[in-house]
Amino acid sequence: MPYITISATQGLSSDQKKQLLERSSNAVVDSIGAPQASVRVMLHELPREHYLDAGQFGAATVMYQVEFIVGRTEELKSALIASLSKTASEITGIPERDVRVRLIDFPKENMGMAGGISAKKMGH
Repeated sequence: MPYITISATQGLSSDQKKQLLERSSNAVVDSIGAPQASVRVMLHELPREHYLDAGQFGAATVMYQVEFIVGRTEELKSALIASLSKTASEITGIPERDVRVRLIDFPKENMGMAGGISAKKMGH
């Protein structure tokens, strides 16, 4: 935990995908102090014809959804949003103003950890 899901329009090279996954993971570690071993990152690609941005059909996009256990400060969350936005922009060329990041806090009792035990029962 945290889990990062990246939705991006198709067209990125294999190297860009690898960089986006690795550097997004590093951004989470660096900005909120999550242990690398607990970070999971998935990339979902969308055909451009499956995305509409402010009425513009086929626009390029990168969107992040970050799910983690409740408890991060507003400052840490702001740092994470900034870091992921910068990372995506640097790798894809999409302007930072067009990158979106959604953060979702989960109550400790709603997050299953290793061995099928809730984060609350594990003392997180």
